[in-house]
Amino acid sequence: MKKILCLIDRLSFGGAERQLIGLAVLLKQKGYDVEMATYHDFDFSTEVLEANNILLHRISQKGNPLSKLLAVRSLINKRRYDVVIAYKSGVTMMACLLKKLGGQFWLIVSERNTTQVLTKREKLKFWLYRYADFVVPNSYAQAEFIKGHYPELAGKTVIITNFTDTDFFSPADTAANRVPIILTTARVAKQKNVLAYLEAAKVVKEKGLNVRFQWFGNVQIGEADYARKCNEAITAMDLADVFELHPATSNILPVYQQCDIFCLPSLYEGFPNVVCEAMGCGKPIVCSRVCDNESIVGEGENALLFDPKSAEDIAEKLEKMLLMPKDRMEQWGRRSRELAVARFSKDTFVHQYMSLIEKMNYQ
Repeated sequence: MKKILCLIDRLSFGGAERQLIGLAVLLKQKGYDVEMATYHDFDFSTEVLEANNILLHRISQKGNPLSKLLAVRSLINKRRYDVVIAYKSGVTMMACLLKKLGGQFWLIVSERNTTQVLTKREKLKFWLYRYADFVVPNSYAQAEFIKGHYPELAGKTVIITNFTDTDFFSPADTAANRVPIILTTARVAKQKNVLAYLEAAKVVKEKGLNVRFQWFGNVQIGEADYARKCNEAITAMDLADVFELHPATSNILPVYQQCDIFCLPSLYEGFPNVVCEAMGCGKPIVCSRVCDNESIVGEGENALLFDPKSAEDIAEKLEKMLLMPKDRMEQWGRRSRELAVARFSKDTFVHQYMSLIEKMNYQ
């Protein structure tokens, strides 16, 4: 059985991190020898790895790119992995560079978002992908982008959408006779469209609708100024009594279970774990009409979609959901659960990765 390294920069609260941890656990359960490595000191899910006897390597490095590269190469050479699965762009670029420099391992790199602008860094990343054995986007939108802009990668590009553990993300009774809660779980970042969402919340409040907005998520690295503007907007728009910004939490399940509606107002996405998790918990969805969202939810079945660039459209869809009869909203919640169980199977997810791994035959 092949020896596999799951490589990522840090185990923070993000969707990519949860997906890679889940993949490591699922591959371990299938009998593979799986280890994980990070090179930043922020690991919140070590108990999951420990419970499944997955060794976590915290790679010591001095913080500069060359130090990281040499430290990761040293680990791979020492542990003699057959396959490296790399998540997040800095990590995938590093892994491809190690392959170019003679690394003797098979490499799967995963694309976790949709490319909006081809920056110099993005162009370098896709150039380096020629050294990967498989490129695995988690969304159809990103797969189409890769095949359209980099046809030389088409033959090695394989879509594997995210899984959701619907045994864990499951419904629970919510408190009756209280103010409805609209939940968002996402980084505080421009991509997540917080400022436009605040404008929509202001419209909803001014219409006299009784509702509370809760947003759970840390500030994205490099976007402290944007986060400051969001906090200032909450005050300027007189939203402090209805809109709460919370830091990310590792105990997210009760947060999902206690909300009434889930909203994700992003300008673009890959394959958003948070929508799938909310659906697993039986929540109706309001989200942006972008990227793969229309293939994840069922518009008019469990979800309403909006133009994320229009605060008015966001507000209109939120109002429509809030004014929906209780029995219909409950029906939409049940439909969310049904779709999550049918579409986001962890068995399908792990078998797709296993199929790629088993194509890699060492002599």
